[in-house]
Amino acid sequence: MSRTLISRIRSYYDNLSKSDQAISDYLIANIDSAAMLSIQEFAQKTHVSTATISRFSKKIGFNSFQELKLAIHATDSTRNDDFFSELSPTDDYKEILTKNFNGNISSLNSTLNLITNRQLDQTMEILLNASTCGFFGLGGSNAVALIAFHKFLRMPLHCVYHQDFHFQQMQAAKLTSDDCAFVISHTGKNRDTMHLVEILKSRGVPIIALTSFASSPLAKAADVALISISEEISFRPEAVASTVSQISLLDALFMMYGMKMKNVSEGTLSEIRKVIRDSRIS
Repeated sequence: MSRTLISRIRSYYDNLSKSDQAISDYLIANIDSAAMLSIQEFAQKTHVSTATISRFSKKIGFNSFQELKLAIHATDSTRNDDFFSELSPTDDYKEILTKNFNGNISSLNSTLNLITNRQLDQTMEILLNASTCGFFGLGGSNAVALIAFHKFLRMPLHCVYHQDFHFQQMQAAKLTSDDCAFVISHTGKNRDTMHLVEILKSRGVPIIALTSFASSPLAKAADVALISISEEISFRPEAVASTVSQISLLDALFMMYGMKMKNVSEGTLSEIRKVIRDSRIS
């Protein structure tokens, strides 16, 4: 079973109906045998109708139950019994390091497999047509927003960011439909984050969301929702783990933008490099 499918199911899980959650629970617990079931047999096992299973398949991003079955059949060649092991008090430091790195690799691979070309095309169309780009996030997501702001400052795109929520509200209120905004939130349902989204939408600002839950209020409100996947292990909450994928995804978008705007971005990059180089002690 590909970890991507499990991660995808979990990203939708909280906002699924009880019937859909029952299907999800059965899939995760019986993944090896589920691939061999017909839709009628699957319906009997989960005590739902075949129509419910078809709708469930579409809710989590597949065109049909048959396409879902193909995903169940898919295997991840990098997976082994220890790859996703939990931390143990008996682990030595190198084992803890290895498990942590493997968790990050899992998050990156799952996120990579979940992002589509269409989402990337939509994201780049928004970015390339924007005059100003705002970066918004609270708590741990604020750190991700700062990293993204720091990257995009190197581009010929006017960027705004602030750590304080009240300043973020004012910045959101100044953006227009000619601009865009990255809104970052692990759960996608933080009350203050959604207030920022309300301000942005009232101003007609195109929103690019980064969240771990595909059916969250943020994902539904955004023009494009990029889903970052993560696995939770001891001492490292899922929200912390998702930052690895979010930062990598933002870095890739930065490079895509740089390539598309190469003719004008090279001059900006050169000026910034010169300023930074001159500030160093020789």
